Amino acid sequence: MGQFQDLLNAVISAKLSNINNDATAAIRSRGLDPMQHVTSGSQVIGSINLGICTAEAIASYVLENLTGLSSFHINSLVVTSANASPDGSSVSGAIQMDAVLTSDVGIQVGGNFKAGCLYYTPSVGLSGNVSVSGVSISATGDFNATLGTQLCLTAMDVMNPNLNYGNININIDGLGILNELLGPLEDFILGLVKGQIISLIENAITPPINSAISGVLPLCTSLS
Repeated sequence: MGQFQDLLNAVISAKLSNINNDATAAIRSRGLDPMQHVTSGSQVIGSINLGICTAEAIASYVLENLTGLSSFHINSLVVTSANASPDGSSVSGAIQMDAVLTSDVGIQVGGNFKAGCLYYTPSVGLSGNVSVSGVSISATGDFNATLGTQLCLTAMDVMNPNLNYGNININIDGLGILNELLGPLEDFILGLVKGQIISLIENAITPPINSAISGVLPLCTSLS
């Protein structure tokens, strides 16, 4: 079924610029760049000797104002397999998308850090940022097309995007007397980014991508 695959890839390629522009607009219109609230909570980070006692240190953290998702850019969106139905009225198969974020993902870190015992409860504010660079996104999906006097691509859905990154940098301002817990705090935030936040991004960008793709459909081409 190479002919169908080639024809479909040609019409998709001709509209890729439109899809990219629409995806950027959809990401912004859905409030994903900036994404005001990313995650928040509290976590025991470790323990620290305050002189009069050893106390647990608790971080109440807020990660917010995530930027960079509107730099999403599809490098390739292609049909990887195409099969006609038994009655010859339609074609369906699989697609592959490879994309990048042309800007780094930035996230602001806020909240407070507290450790205390007896009447001594030092507390300091949290302030910092996270930068995720070299972000690429790959995804698979499926498509449907009608087959008659023309071949018309009528549906195309991207599913299960997988986000990869080059590097994650975390910078947090000094914690004063709690400074020895900077390392464990940064490790905790790193774990949040690698797990929960990357999953959040993967889920968040799927609807605007598919909305942008749907916006250019149907795409028809002659069989001759």
